Formats: sequence, structure tokens, C-alpha cells
Amino acid sequence: MSELGTKRKRSWPFYTAKGNGYRADYPFTGSYTCPPKTYEFPGPRQTQETVSEGHRFRDRGYDIGGPFFSKKCYASVEGKTNNLTRLNSSGSYRFHYDGVVMPLDVTGLSYPASQESSDTALANYGATAVARCSPTNPVANLSVFLGETLKDGLPSIPGIRGWEKRAQLAAAAGEEFLNVVFGWTPLISDIKSTAKAIAHAKAVMKQFERDAGKVVRRSYVFDTEKSSSGPTLILSNARPDYGYVTGTLSRCNLTYLFDESGSVFKTTNTVKKRWFSGAFTYHIPGGFTSNPAMDRAALEAKRVFGLDLTPETLYNLTPWSWALDWVSNAGDVLQNITRQSQYGQVMKYGYIMEHIVTTDTYYYSSSAPSSFGDRANVATLSLITETKKRVGANPFGFGLTWDGLSATQKAIAAALGFTHGRN
Repeated sequence: MSELGTKRKRSWPFYTAKGNGYRADYPFTGSYTCPPKTYEFPGPRQTQETVSEGHRFRDRGYDIGGPFFSKKCYASVEGKTNNLTRLNSSGSYRFHYDGVVMPLDVTGLSYPASQESSDTALANYGATAVARCSPTNPVANLSVFLGETLKDGLPSIPGIRGWEKRAQLAAAAGEEFLNVVFGWTPLISDIKSTAKAIAHAKAVMKQFERDAGKVVRRSYVFDTEKSSSGPTLILSNARPDYGYVTGTLSRCNLTYLFDESGSVFKTTNTVKKRWFSGAFTYHIPGGFTSNPAMDRAALEAKRVFGLDLTPETLYNLTPWSWALDWVSNAGDVLQNITRQSQYGQVMKYGYIMEHIVTTDTYYYSSSAPSSFGDRANVATLSLITETKKRVGANPFGFGLTWDGLSATQKAIAAALGFTHGRN
């Protein structure tokens, strides 16, 4: 766990409920072998330890969080109280106890060990969550789109230059020979499809620019892990426990009230929950925007796509600079964004959280009732260790440090306003 932040600790008594008991002597008019006393259960103190930083409330997509760890050890007691008064067989003593009865003496008990993950292990869960839930990388997507457009959707630069010769021949030929001799229909198809591809590519690129810097929030929840063991026999031929006189480890012998016999069993249950929460955005790579040549080419391509092309209008469109400009500039843009595609998407914030609860439960199983024909109400005791942990991500992923970032990554982080304060 990171040592950053403030560590706070507190503790409180094991169990605050108390009982009352005494052993009175006949004729029960104020004579006591054991006068009335308050009884309690001096088990392990309950504790809580927290390591955290001071944080403001989250400000609409910006990271103001940090690492967090909390460990709490506490007890839970479930069961009815007892109010027992009994005389011994000769009638010379009266025993009384009212309060909770535990399944065993709690003085030697301890809380289960905590099971929180290491920072490294939890960061691995975070990396898995990001891989499973992050939005598709827009920069990488655009890189693939432009690459495919240049490779399959558009002719090569020599091919575009060849249009001029084909158009000149078509303009000089008789109309009836156009399709047969000069391949008029394929030529028009090439030009129209090129113009359409350029116009579509420009629309995709403009949308890419508009969405840059927008925040997309994602979360991912791992399957809950549950494990259990037991029941394990802890004690046999045991009697329920009524505690000790407050402030001492002494008590009056009141076992006459609890002369039944039974066994104490222990079960252990662990529940582990992990989940991720983050916000993603992307940065426009350098060299992408402010390309007037591509803008002009896209406008001309849109105009060409809307024309009713004839040999004359086709010839007047030469020297095809709109197509040449767009294809040549698109290659430069593709080279720029390809270099940054793996870093294009970053996290404004990203956290992997973990909540683990381990419970040791002790319960009493009576094998024979007392000689009075009934059984005491023996409580079920649970000792619980609960941990909560949070590990943050660097803008480029979990398990990374600022010192380990490349120059390109640091430049992108600076452009998006991220500071060295992030994990």
C-alpha cells in the first residue's frame, strides 16, 4: 500500500453488552457467596485503521482521488439474552444470571488475518478491467480507417495522374466508342468512388476532431469470489461462557446454571469483490488538424461527386489536383497518427477497488440439555476482518509511473492538463 496520505487508527471494546450474576445463600435475605456483579467479555479490542489522502468531491470527470486503504476488525454477536434463576438441589443456594451467553471463552480469540491484494496484484486486475471495458481507441480506429481508405478505397497517385490521359482520349472520341474503346464507364466509376471516399473520410476526420477531449466513463465489475471452510470442532464437552466480572479476569462459579454439555464449532467465510471505475478521453495527434490542402480537396471532391460527368466536364476538371492533394496529404496524416495511436486514448482517472470480508463464526451445539430440562440461549459469535483498498492508474494504464513514460506520452499528458501528481 502506498505510504502517501494520513494514517488514522481507533479502537473500542470487544463487546459492550454486559450481564449480571450472583450466588445467594439461604435464606436469600442479603447473604451472598458471590454478590451481584456486572459481567463482560474481554475479547480482542475492535480496531480500524485507515490510510488515505484528503480529497474534494469529484469535479465532472477530473481525477482528484488517490490511493486508499482501510482495515477494520470487529465482532458481531447474534442471539437472545438469558434470564436464568435456579436453586441447587438442596435449596441452599440460588444462582442468577441475566445477559448474553457466549459459545466459548473469548479471551484467547483473535481476528482472522486480512487478505487484501498487493498493489501489484490489484493493478493487474485494473489492467484487465481496462482491457475489457474501455471504449475503442478513436486514434487507432482513425489510423486503421485512413490506412484502409488509402490502400483499398482510393487509386494510387500514378493512377490518378492517368485519369487525365484517359479523359483527353474520351473527349476526342466519338460517343459510340467511349465504353468500348476508352472504358468510359470504369473511368467515371473510379472518379466517383474516389470523390465519395474522400468526402466520407473528411466527415470521419471532422467528427474525430469534434469528439477530442470528451469524456467517456466506464466501469467493470469482476465476479464475486466466495470461499468457505469448516465447520471445524474447536471444543467438545463444553459449557457456554458467561464472561468475567467487569475489569477483572475473575468470576463467580455460576456453572450450575449451565450444566448442559455441547460442542463449539468454527466456520470461516471469505467474500472478495473487485471493480473498476474510470473516465477515458483522447488527444488529437500533432499534424492532424489545420490542413488547408485536404480541406480544399474534400470540398472539390464533394462537388465532383454531385456532377453529371460527361467527356467535356470531365476534361475541364483536369489536372485532378484535388485528388492528388488529398491522397498525398492523407499519407502524411496517417504517418503522424500511426506513431501516436497506441497512446491516443488516456484516462482522466482510473481506479481499481477491492472489498474483502473474512468472517470466523463460532457457534455452540448442545448435545444434551441441562438437568433442568432446557437449554441456555447461546449466542453465535463472529469475528470479522474487513479491508477496503483502492489503487489508481496513471493516465496510460495501471502499474506505470511518470518516470517510466515516453516523451510522447508526457507530451500528450501535458496537452490534456494532467500533472505529475497522478499515480
